Amino acid sequence: MIKKITLLFIAIITSVTFAQTTIGESDLFNTTTNTTWTHVFTAVTTSDGVAVSGLAQTVVINITDLPSESETYRIYKTTQSGQGDFNQQGSLILGENTITVPAVTFNRAVKFQFSGGGLIQFDSFSHNGVVLYTTTSQECEPDDVTIGTSDSFVAQDNDDWPFYLTAASIVDDGTNMNTDHSFEMNITCMPDEGASYRIYKTNSTGNDITCCVGTLSLGENSKVVAGVSWNRNLRFQFSSGDIGYSSLSVNGTALGLDDLSFSDIMIYPNPATDIIFVGGIQNIKSIKIYSILGSLEKEVFNTNQVDISELSTGIHFIKVDNGTVFTKKMIKQ
Repeated sequence: MIKKITLLFIAIITSVTFAQTTIGESDLFNTTTNTTWTHVFTAVTTSDGVAVSGLAQTVVINITDLPSESETYRIYKTTQSGQGDFNQQGSLILGENTITVPAVTFNRAVKFQFSGGGLIQFDSFSHNGVVLYTTTSQECEPDDVTIGTSDSFVAQDNDDWPFYLTAASIVDDGTNMNTDHSFEMNITCMPDEGASYRIYKTNSTGNDITCCVGTLSLGENSKVVAGVSWNRNLRFQFSSGDIGYSSLSVNGTALGLDDLSFSDIMIYPNPATDIIFVGGIQNIKSIKIYSILGSLEKEVFNTNQVDISELSTGIHFIKVDNGTVFTKKMIKQ
């Protein structure tokens, strides 16, 4: 019995460790020269313009472990005169922390700084309602567009990395040299055990190398690889074909989904408080609304509108079925 309990405890610890990351490990944060607030998340800069930077800036981070009980955050923001303001500060707690910087009528920069030396662990992070990191998974349904069923991805004989996406190729004869290479993907579902990507590329001497394994999460995922001065192969490899997505671009060029352009489908208003409508699609059979945790919250049939007034606030996923299933993200206010 003791052996079984020990093994169970180890399994639980392993699962929890896999299901979270730290501020120091995450690509969302940059390091600072400040010895107290060592890591920073940049919400907006003055180059974003007042229409974006003047809005309220809200970060929600679910903290799973703190190095000590005295970890804090502070806000760096510029005033209307361009001076730096550090007056907004506060303590961090285990669990969900919501930090909001009020809206203004002028252009500004806003950064969220964190103490803890990068050791603060978290399992979800969002900015203004957009999930930038979450470990929550949602299994795909048969009609979802997935890496394994899409013509955009190539299957390869590798059990750990069975599919890849080509970003650059030597046969391009230099047409994409000296440029960054990237992918952006809005992931709508994935296996319960999670999924990841890594980079395969050729270096300046023509040798093949792999590097830079990253964890994928529901919502927007992206990776940029800096340009080089030589022609090369560069591929983004993926750990599973059971990763569903609603939009995909490579090197800034959108790759279409099957028969219907996903950009034609609209959920409006979005964000919303009561009634939402689905536009740009005909012959709707059903609309399903899921929580970010993957549970089905509501389903309607043969209509293009849904009453969401009873749903909880936050991010939800909408699956629209007209013979083909499309997934969109919606924010309930």
